[in-house]
Amino acid sequence: MKNRSKSYTRHQRERAIQKKIGIVRNVFNWDDNEEKFLPVRGKFNKGKVHCSCWMCRYEQNLGIPKAKYQAKWHAMKKEIDLELTVDMGDN
Repeated sequence: MKNRSKSYTRHQRERAIQKKIGIVRNVFNWDDNEEKFLPVRGKFNKGKVHCSCWMCRYEQNLGIPKAKYQAKWHAMKKEIDLELTVDMGDN
């Protein structure tokens, strides 16, 4: 394990907090007037911003594939269609 300075640790902590505050403001549509309802800033360093209820995890409950798997699926489908058009052109 590398020895990190206190300033490095503070920087990483602040970076994580800023990222999660951005998620809360942009995704959950909180504005500056609702600042008093936000938890203490240090709470954002601790973990996830979302919850695991059925409403927040609707992709998993409804069987919607993740974006990376959807992209792979579309690429494979496109490749198969290309091969079929090339094979049809030879006859």
